[in-house]
Parts: sequence; structure tokens; C-alpha cells
Amino acid sequence: MNQALSGAAIAAVIAVLWLLGRPRTTILRSTDTSAIAALNRSQMTLVQGAAGGDGGSSPEAAAAAPHQHWPAAADLRGRRALLLQLERQFQAGGRERQWAMASCGAWGHRAALPLIQRGLRDADPHVSRLAAAAMEHFRGRSTASASATPQPAAKPPRNVSRTR
Repeated sequence: MNQALSGAAIAAVIAVLWLLGRPRTTILRSTDTSAIAALNRSQMTLVQGAAGGDGGSSPEAAAAAPHQHWPAAADLRGRRALLLQLERQFQAGGRERQWAMASCGAWGHRAALPLIQRGLRDADPHVSRLAAAAMEHFRGRSTASASATPQPAAKPPRNVSRTR
């Protein structure tokens, strides 16, 4: 037992000396933190300038911006032409994308839903707000299910006693 205890003590002393003898690495020795801080400050001013440089445009102002007369969107050809125009505006980006979302909200047709759903996932917060406002028109029960005949109640499964 004495020999095992002395062997363990010698191994512990060697491990401690080895750990203390290792050189310690410094993390930021080669990195100039003042240059990183200056870069962060310049990027923050660019981001804040871009957010404030829109002139404080709100979704209501963007919704009032498109004063377009839509072609006869009651027929299929007019709807396709309007959707094509809105798609082009949406792909253009910037202010045009906001106008396309505002137009989709003002039109309120089900054909604009794919474009509105794409606007919900947009990186521009103004576009996503306009898309959310346009989506409010479609919330609730759909008109297609209200006009359909009601479905009969389905039979319960054979093992209904296990489901309750």
C-alpha cells in the first residue's frame, strides 16, 4: 500500500509541474481591439443612418403612396396583368417592394396571397409590416368553406374506447 501511495504522489507532483510549466496563450495579443471598435462604430452609424434615412416613412404612408389605377382586375386577364406588375415591383426591391405590398393590401384579392406570404418573410421590416396588415383581410373563415356543403360527421374509429 505504501508503494502505491508514493507512486500516486509522485505522479501527481509530475502532473502539477507539467501543467505549471506550460506557456499560457493570450487570446487578444495579436488583435488590435481599437480597430475592431472603430469598425463596429462605423457599421452602427451606417445601420442607424439607413433606418432613419427613409424620412420616417410609416406603413400608412407607404400604403397611401401607390396611386395607381388598376386595370380591370375583375376578369382573369386583368388579374394576371396586375399580378405580373406587382411581381415586378416586388422583385425590384426598395420602395417599389413597399408599394407592391401596399397595393396587394389595398386590392385584397386571394390571388395576391402568395406575394403577401413572401412579403411576410422579407428582410425589410416595412415590407413585412405591410404584408401583415394585408394578411389581416384574409384572417378568419374562408369564403370557399362557407359556400361548400357541410361534411357529414365521420364515424368514430373502431377503438374509440381507447381514445377517450
